[in-house]
Amino acid sequence: ASVGSTPLMKFLHPEILTVDPGYAESGRRAARQLIEQIAGSVDPRQIVIPAALN
Repeated sequence: ASVGSTPLMKFLHPEILTVDPGYAESGRRAARQLIEQIAGSVDPRQIVIPAALN
């Protein structure tokens, strides 16, 4: 098992199971929420991004 998936990892170990923790989506959602909070249009809220097995 591995955290994160890269083309090299899939090439070297095609049978490996990887976990995508959702970092990219977390960053997009955090940036959007921060901009909305600065603009005063939303209150702080918790957002859960699910991890995915690849």
